[in-house]
Amino acid sequence: MNYIIMDLEWNQAVSAARMIRTPVMLHGEIIQIGAIKTDEKFNIIDKIKINVRPKYYKIMNSHVEKLTGITQSQLTVGETFPQAFRRFKAWCCVGEGGSKTSEEFRFITWGFDDLGVFADNLTLHGLDPSFGSDYINLQLIYNRQTNAEHLQCALSTAAESLGIPLDVQCHDAFNDAYLTWELCQKLDMALGLAEYSEYVAALPTPLVKDAVQDVRDLKKMLFDRRVVEIPCPKCGGNLKHGQWLFSSGKSCKTISNCEADGDFLIKLKAARISEGNYTVTRAVFAASEDDIAAFNEKLKKREERKNAKRLIDN
Repeated sequence: MNYIIMDLEWNQAVSAARMIRTPVMLHGEIIQIGAIKTDEKFNIIDKIKINVRPKYYKIMNSHVEKLTGITQSQLTVGETFPQAFRRFKAWCCVGEGGSKTSEEFRFITWGFDDLGVFADNLTLHGLDPSFGSDYINLQLIYNRQTNAEHLQCALSTAAESLGIPLDVQCHDAFNDAYLTWELCQKLDMALGLAEYSEYVAALPTPLVKDAVQDVRDLKKMLFDRRVVEIPCPKCGGNLKHGQWLFSSGKSCKTISNCEADGDFLIKLKAARISEGNYTVTRAVFAASEDDIAAFNEKLKKREERKNAKRLIDN
């Protein structure tokens, strides 16, 4: 068994009007594939980086350019996605230099996003979207072994927490794949892989998940009735929300109540589509006693931080 530690960079539509909506809602068109191939002990076997020339989002999104450093002129240089995928797929089994390696491999990524975007791009080009769908989200192993406070944190944040120097540009597909490999060196991967199915099974399954498009002002997201008016998934009545906790500028959660059906955990996550345009994903979960206790503890810590800041300011 080999492991393919993969990272992707993708371009976005410059406006909602130019977003591809069929055969998939294309939130990102892949423009870079970076990967590290390792053996079972995570010794590096091979490396690859492929620049991809987009077919649909040919104008460089300014936000993506700032993040990745990829310019408009660079966007025109590269392989088409079908060409890049064929070369990448062959490399996963054989290797760039032609040396034979095990044909059994499993992807490792940081977070859930990359493989979702990968599947969308495969579907868009009439290719098999199931390729690589059996993968390891390293973030779940990191969270369990470091008791991370946030379920989702940036790759760079995780690296810094484990003392890994950030001496290369992040948001480059190959650099981020290598940084993910460095995280593997710091974690107990044997234990993490052995227990991984338990981590996945422990993930809560939402009762309802939907999305609100064309959210224009992220700072006023919680005042947008389309976003915050959420019906009870059991009786359809309006849920009454508690205080909101932000884990980032784009993600927040609260405990909401239905008089008839009890408490629910609500999670909102905004994805930037283009300048001044976001899609907010809403997920509603049954709230356990542990969920409520953990949420209240975080509220308490937030209030303590605010009080401490007031004392310093005064």
